[in-house]
Amino acid sequence: MQVKDILQSKHLTLLNQQGNLNNTVKGIFACDLLSHVMGFAYEDNIFITVLNNINVLGVASLIDLGCVVFSHNIEVNKEIITKANELKMPLLSTKLTTAEITIELSKMGV
Repeated sequence: MQVKDILQSKHLTLLNQQGNLNNTVKGIFACDLLSHVMGFAYEDNIFITVLNNINVLGVASLIDLGCVVFSHNIEVNKEIITKANELKMPLLSTKLTTAEITIELSKMGV
């Protein structure tokens, strides 16, 4: 599955236009502790978080995650969006809670 496939969900909105929508996504990792993400997430995971911090992208690119989803209707700051465009990292947003979007993505086959 690719990022463009999960964007078919009515619950997800693309935040940046230069993220690679052909990135593969396999599995979901939902966490708000970056050291935990670094220790336990896998390449191509979808990273779901509420952290509105530039370090989210550092971790996502270090592990080569498929995309980042900001849950709970988090308003992502422009610095993060600009950096994500540079890194070609897709950023998505949802009004759903972390648990709800995790269930939705799982139902989609992630």
